[in-house]
Amino acid sequence: MKKQLSLLPKVSKSHGGSLAIGKRRSLRPLNPKQSHHVTLKSLHAVGGRCLYKHKKIIKYVLKKACNLYQVKVYEFALCNNHIHLVIKGPDRESIQNFFRVFAGHTAQQILKQCPMPAPQIKKIGCLKNQRKFWSYLVFSRIVSWGREFNTVIRYVQKNTLEALNLIAYQPRKKRPSSKQTVARLELVKRRFNTS
Repeated sequence: MKKQLSLLPKVSKSHGGSLAIGKRRSLRPLNPKQSHHVTLKSLHAVGGRCLYKHKKIIKYVLKKACNLYQVKVYEFALCNNHIHLVIKGPDRESIQNFFRVFAGHTAQQILKQCPMPAPQIKKIGCLKNQRKFWSYLVFSRIVSWGREFNTVIRYVQKNTLEALNLIAYQPRKKRPSSKQTVARLELVKRRFNTS
């Protein structure tokens, strides 16, 4: 049975963000029966364009987009340069439209109030691409109900507390690569063999 399951293609649960750099476009995995962890990040969100300073605008655009596409927001965290959301939508099209409208309108409103100076604007392509605010595609990941959902909710809440300086920033622990894991296993084997 395990051998048969290994023949099935692995389905990715996440899309966008820094994962999309240098990769071909692919279909975003979305499941209307599951919730989604969504992150938008901007390296231009500094000084007057800091996202936390535009809290009212972002909340207004979020509420408007949610009402327009019947998207439910379970948790929301607004940090200085990124936004976390845990959402659920009625269908694939509504979720995609929500991503497009929320990201686009938020960027438009912030850039209207605090335009980017000329040196930061890339002189590539049409005028629309020269005003790019978000650094990456919208990152989304399908979150299953239960333990994983509760873990993501706690993670987003932790981001809110860090943004408000109520707790100290704690960088995420990165998983060791397969080479590091093999090296650790060999080190443990050597220790046991010498004893």
